[in-house]
Amino acid sequence: MDFWTRLERISDERSVLRHPFYVRWMEGTLTRKELARYAEQYRHAVVALACAAEHAARSPEAGADAPALADHAREESEHIALWDAFIEQVGGDPTAAPTQQTEACVRAWAGDDDRPMLQTMTAMYAIESAQPAISQIKLAGLAEHYGIDSSPYFELHQRRDVDHAAQAREMIDARLAGTDEDALLMTANRVLEANWLLLDSV
Repeated sequence: MDFWTRLERISDERSVLRHPFYVRWMEGTLTRKELARYAEQYRHAVVALACAAEHAARSPEAGADAPALADHAREESEHIALWDAFIEQVGGDPTAAPTQQTEACVRAWAGDDDRPMLQTMTAMYAIESAQPAISQIKLAGLAEHYGIDSSPYFELHQRRDVDHAAQAREMIDARLAGTDEDALLMTANRVLEANWLLLDSV
């Protein structure tokens, strides 16, 4: 079984769309307070993804991909304001402190400059490749159950993360030969499990 097939299997097994929180989102049984708490906590994950992109752009392994990664990092940083707009829509507080579970998610997502670039790119791919489908479902649930017909963050990510995931996959592919694929898959599994952990806390 090749690397991408194994990664897709992990992504399917760890899909947050199976998490009870998202099931309730789709059913419309979340309270506004729960939506607000989620928005507050997930903000820290949005920031963590921007940090991961920054670490990748700064990596000496980036080479000719550094400018594209820097553009990606800048985009992710700009998306924080879009998420804050969603927090406002659901009545949350963008300054809310993270829970312990959220802090664990942030560490897994953001990594640091010591994490190999290929592991960071795999983490970003695992997160971003799932976002278009997740964003579509969130938008549908918000419109159907919560009276929110528009949310720019999700509208953008259902389109833009198709491109981001494709870009990450190309960069990973170019560096995959001779690498420890099991270590990369462990990284993907870790970031997806961390997302579940964050959702457990809300």
